[in-house]
Amino acid sequence: MMNGSVIIIDDDEDILGLLTEYLLLEDFDVVGRGTDGLQAVNLYAEYTPDFVIMDIAMPTYDGIYGLENIRKLNPNATVIILTGNSDKAINQKIIQLSPTRILEKPYPVEKLVSVLKSIKNSTSYPDVMRILS
Repeated sequence: MMNGSVIIIDDDEDILGLLTEYLLLEDFDVVGRGTDGLQAVNLYAEYTPDFVIMDIAMPTYDGIYGLENIRKLNPNATVIILTGNSDKAINQKIIQLSPTRILEKPYPVEKLVSVLKSIKNSTSYPDVMRILS
């Protein structure tokens, strides 16, 4: 049973590779990878994945651009922000765009997987309630 489709956005090729390998091992379907916020938006539009895992600090189009524009495509998109950022103003901006989760870099991949699984399990919960009521 697949755990869901994912796009991974990070300008660090090593992180992209690591996350991709690990998520594939954990039965996630990595449908796309990108290195900036614009690619994030385009990949989201193309694949409508269950999860977006995205860095903030990237050249030209950053993760804020990505988050803002993915929200325009789907206000309920599941976007997990990985950030090593301590800039207060940038963090405020991120919070205003209400990502599903904000995780501090470096974030252990096995913990990331459990975060994804818990989000997946909690998002299917309201539908069950709706059917029962």
